[in-house]
Amino acid sequence: MANAETEWVPEHFIGGHPALDLSNAVFDRRVPAPDNELLKSARDIGNWFEASGLAGVREAAAIASIKGEPFVEAIHAVREASAQIFGSIATKEPPAAEALGFLFECAASGLAGGAVDLIDTTPDLAPARWRDPDAVTAVLAILAIEGFFTLPRERLRSCPRCGWLFLDTSRGGKRRWCNMRVCGNREKVSRHREHT
Repeated sequence: MANAETEWVPEHFIGGHPALDLSNAVFDRRVPAPDNELLKSARDIGNWFEASGLAGVREAAAIASIKGEPFVEAIHAVREASAQIFGSIATKEPPAAEALGFLFECAASGLAGGAVDLIDTTPDLAPARWRDPDAVTAVLAILAIEGFFTLPRERLRSCPRCGWLFLDTSRGGKRRWCNMRVCGNREKVSRHREHT
């Protein structure tokens, strides 16, 4: 079952920005289980792009066709750098310069090589480029950098139960859980068990 394809559902996309949703592409950041990975293959990555709205069916299929473990590892590296940066911001700590530098390198290689164009601040790939692992990786790095400079830091939160990141768009800015139906309910059940 460890190699089963990840089935993406709306609950995976609660971050409020693609870079946060990418950072959340693990089961649990606080207490990772042995099979914590959600992006296990190029197919998972392609399906994630489609489910997130960043790519259509054709583009997702092109990503899914990318061969080799280095592509999956590069996506994991971008995800972990994003998680490190946004996790630091959520806990009011300075972002790790090394992680930010890594994202800039990934983005720069895609832009300098002409693999990625920009429309305003949004990365854009020509149809043939969706099969290019460096271009796909650069797109995610660019989105993380764009989020670093544009997301409202005072609204960035980390779920105290699973560690997923999200923008708190609630009126009073008091949202605590990534998802009340998931982590919020688990916390309630856990507290109830402690008191019985």
